[in-house]
Amino acid sequence: MTLRAKTPRAATPRARSPSGQTSAPAVRGKSVAINAPSSDSEHSESSPAPSESSLSSLESELGGSDKISKPSGEAGRPGRGGYNLEEQLGWGDSGFKSLKRFVNKAIKKHLDVTKCRSQQDRKALDTVCDLAIAEFPDLSTFENCWPVLDLIQMRLKYLSSRARQEKRIADGSNEVAKGGKSIRGRSSKSKSPAPLKK
Repeated sequence: MTLRAKTPRAATPRARSPSGQTSAPAVRGKSVAINAPSSDSEHSESSPAPSESSLSSLESELGGSDKISKPSGEAGRPGRGGYNLEEQLGWGDSGFKSLKRFVNKAIKKHLDVTKCRSQQDRKALDTVCDLAIAEFPDLSTFENCWPVLDLIQMRLKYLSSRARQEKRIADGSNEVAKGGKSIRGRSSKSKSPAPLKK
């Protein structure tokens, strides 16, 4: 049994009554009853004790696997509550680079690079993950293949942003070609100020 350190809780300020005295806040308590058997003979050795059964059923519902779960936060943003994917993967520089190269090639082949990850077809994402697991069997130790999904997310975030930017530039140059005006409404031909008359 491990002991947890108690963290201090913020105290709620008490409201002052009209007479100037502080009143105690109303306390509502919740209670939980656990029905413990009166003797050990009420449950067999093969069935878990009542206090254990809720945990074991929760583990079976969640998969209770030995797989490595995804860290909290977003990959590539270690200074803002995220994490460094290369460090979390733990494969070293060359292993991470080869995985990244492989995933980037699979993204070009199977995904729409003008869309972010949330806009992608789920089957196409699964295909990229399956190909990565086939090439790098150690990825099967990660829950839901999260390192590959993180690489996909980071790459598509970059590529879709670049595609939007190129589209805006192309639309802007079309505007200049059609109307002779740029996006800001200025003429494409720059006019120099009229010479001063003496």
